[in-house]
Amino acid sequence: MFRIALVISALITNLSVAQQQTVGLFVNEQDAEPGYTLIAPMLHPAAWLVDMEGQAVHMWVFSSAFGAATRLLSNGQLLRTSASPHSWMTGGGLGGRVELIDWDGAPVWQLDYVSEDYMLHHDVLQMPNGNVLAVVWDRRGRDSLVAAGFDVSKLPAGEEHVWSERIVEFKPILPDSATIVWEWSAWDHLVQDFDPAARNYGNVKDKLQRIDINTATGGDWLHFNAIDYNEELDLIAISVSFLSEIWVIDHSTTTEEARRNYGGRMGSGGDLLYRWGNPQQYRSRTADDRSLFFNHSVYWIPEGLPGAGNLMVFDNGSEREGEKYSTVLELKLPYYEDPYGGTAFFNLDVDNAFSNPEVIWSYAAPGNFYSDFVSGQQRLPGGNTLIAEGMTGRIFEVDAMTGNIVWEYINPVVQMGPLVQGEPIPVFGPPGSLRQQNAVFRSPKYSEDYPGLAGRDLSPKGFIELPTSSDLPVVSVEASVLLHPNYPNPFARTTNISFRIAEPGHVRLGIYDALGRRVIELADGAYAAGEYTVTLNAEGLSPGVYFCRLELNESMAQRTVVLVR
Repeated sequence: MFRIALVISALITNLSVAQQQTVGLFVNEQDAEPGYTLIAPMLHPAAWLVDMEGQAVHMWVFSSAFGAATRLLSNGQLLRTSASPHSWMTGGGLGGRVELIDWDGAPVWQLDYVSEDYMLHHDVLQMPNGNVLAVVWDRRGRDSLVAAGFDVSKLPAGEEHVWSERIVEFKPILPDSATIVWEWSAWDHLVQDFDPAARNYGNVKDKLQRIDINTATGGDWLHFNAIDYNEELDLIAISVSFLSEIWVIDHSTTTEEARRNYGGRMGSGGDLLYRWGNPQQYRSRTADDRSLFFNHSVYWIPEGLPGAGNLMVFDNGSEREGEKYSTVLELKLPYYEDPYGGTAFFNLDVDNAFSNPEVIWSYAAPGNFYSDFVSGQQRLPGGNTLIAEGMTGRIFEVDAMTGNIVWEYINPVVQMGPLVQGEPIPVFGPPGSLRQQNAVFRSPKYSEDYPGLAGRDLSPKGFIELPTSSDLPVVSVEASVLLHPNYPNPFARTTNISFRIAEPGHVRLGIYDALGRRVIELADGAYAAGEYTVTLNAEGLSPGVYFCRLELNESMAQRTVVLVR
């Protein structure tokens, strides 16, 4: 068993803390459904469960950096994607690794699935049989593109690849390997009308169950960012964000059948059973018939919940004309089931386009609800819907009857760790970006009777955000303190901490845990201006992420330190 270690890039901050609330719990009304919400910041290697009052009841610290999806399983383990040291993608969905983490933060299984030609990314889920379903980028070079009928003149200068997608089902082998038991590849289901001499030649509009390779323009083509599984029908739903579509494929096939257009319970092999959101991707209808405008998070409502069997989609809306706003949709897909064979047949309209689904429920609030990337939604047992406005770290619950917000929480954790209550949330990107450092990929909620929580200590441990108090004073913007990176970091027992103060005064230097409690005091007294170094001996502390805070009069600086064993 090995312990967790990760170097975190920390920023020195001289903060001007506002008095108003900026993070944490904002709304908790009686109509909110009880449970615990999983907060997994995208830029910080830790996750928390928070209760209805916004207090943390549990924390995990991770050994590897952000990937995307984090799910709490019924056995209390976390399933998450993360960044492998061999990752070759630096943008959205950085990944290459899937792992299981136990309740105490120890790795149970860690698989790196990445090479120069493929990389796991974005989303994973556990199947009912314990296998893990994952999204994988599949890099295709010029020769493969020409053979498939792609117009290579579309490639930007210097670009020689298109990234296609696969869905792979792993059977985990502890602690660090797996067997692939099933897979589906988009590359096996192409159509093109560019090159009659190449593979896949045909009428794009007539072959709407296949994917037009010439919708690619180089680089990341489809960008699968979410998957979900319907156990009853043995179907997989996929969010295909760069085409602004959702797809449904058959999982009942063998891997060999998944490469063909026949076989499986649905009889279509691995061809698309259904697609919706942007029919112009298969040359049908008009721009006015477009329904999705860059999407995330497909979610099949499980059996036993209101709307069971319907599919929910988060439409970011970033490609919408005019005002940008997001929408959450609950869809009843247009299929009928064969009562004898357990199959589903999706409807086509007379113009040979897939029929539109029935919109059962939707939520939008132009001007007050928008996230241009990530994000998700979840139907709760009582019928309310939990929504994660990913780019702002805002998680809120919408009442099923009134549409009112009955619970609202803003993630207080940014790249360097938890904020002091009242601090402005820094941006994630260039100045003026709408994306914030407290972004979350999704934030699922778990009922009080969820099996993964049975027998766990769920007593409140305090707020994640650091309090503004006599211990954590409001600070000014004068750059009178400088806290250097500690060395080594991570460290196993001792580390050196150096700091500089520009003026004489009362210095306090302390180590705080993730809940804002001071656990070690390193300095508390009068100091002259100058440079100082102290040694932190962390014997007696548990491994994890801590915060070193330097205070001088009304100024403060903070860094993240990581203790390992």
